[in-house]
Amino acid sequence: MDDTVVPDEPRWPGLSGGRWFGAGCFAVLVAGGGFGAARAHLSQPAAEGWVLAGMALFGAFLAFVFGQLVARGGGPDGGVPVFGAGTAVLVGTALGAGGAAAGGWGGPPLAVVALLAAAGAVPAARNSRRWRLADLAAQRAAALLERRIRTEGEVVRGTVVRVDRISAEPNHEGRYWATLTVRYGAPDGERSVERPLSFPAHSRPRPGDPATVRFLPADPADVRLELDDPDGDREGDADGGRGGGDLPGQVERLHRLHRAGALTAEEFALAKQRLLQGS
Repeated sequence: MDDTVVPDEPRWPGLSGGRWFGAGCFAVLVAGGGFGAARAHLSQPAAEGWVLAGMALFGAFLAFVFGQLVARGGGPDGGVPVFGAGTAVLVGTALGAGGAAAGGWGGPPLAVVALLAAAGAVPAARNSRRWRLADLAAQRAAALLERRIRTEGEVVRGTVVRVDRISAEPNHEGRYWATLTVRYGAPDGERSVERPLSFPAHSRPRPGDPATVRFLPADPADVRLELDDPDGDREGDADGGRGGGDLPGQVERLHRLHRAGALTAEEFALAKQRLLQGS
């Protein structure tokens, strides 16, 4: 059963009426903060003027944060800023510096800073939009490929020939990870693939275990591995090894695979050694 979730076609999140209102408040407050800082600095004695200007700029900073929180676009990930942080910083700088220059603080140099920040916000916004849409498109393409492999891909039998790098601790789902080397038959001959795969604690993969390999005929190297459900209960595997009654069957399976040509002599010897050692 294919349960791959394919995201919708990527689109740029729009601004609702409430978000336009929030962005407008943000712009007015930031520009007003810059203007107020300039007037406070010029109208008060030096020390008090700096304190009042700092308070006005801090208020503008809070308005900037407010605008970032309100002006968000919807999406499955809970919403992302309509434009990136870089764009927002440039817009905030342009508004604050422009307000201060209008208030008489900084003169032409600060006005030039405001103009440069405003000019830089335009390409920053375009790049933010382009990269975000490209990221969403890549996620959708990966999900579509996964669905194609699951629904249209060729299915062949494979054999685990090596198990490496087993994680010491389970993840949040209670599953462990290991790197499996699986040998399988592709249209162009026998292949071996190495992939990380998760597994439950009671079903630890072993050399010789069967596996299902899925791939598109046009690209047999891009495979998806699935371990077969174990034939029987492994609850007796308390110390990480197989139960003694199952060991002869596993060794015999390796012999059959070797005789059938699915395992080379080296792979058979290594798999048998690992199986006997319980690794």
